[in-house]
Amino acid sequence: MNVITTTEALRAFVDSCSSHAYVTVDTEFLRERTYYAQLCLIQAAHMDEAVIIDPLAEGIDLEPFFDLLRDESIL
Repeated sequence: MNVITTTEALRAFVDSCSSHAYVTVDTEFLRERTYYAQLCLIQAAHMDEAVIIDPLAEGIDLEPFFDLLRDESIL
């Protein structure tokens, strides 16, 4: 399983999702000492690849992943 810590690697994974009918997603949040949950881990997979996305990695932009979630052609 690949660990994604850069926007470029995230974009490459999202691009690989376009040839699949569905993508599975699981998220983990940190809720200690705060009123607002902080996204701290995203697990995502399609039939050929599974990844862990570190949303706390310095400089990572999650917008490509959000674009994937908004894509109505992928379940």
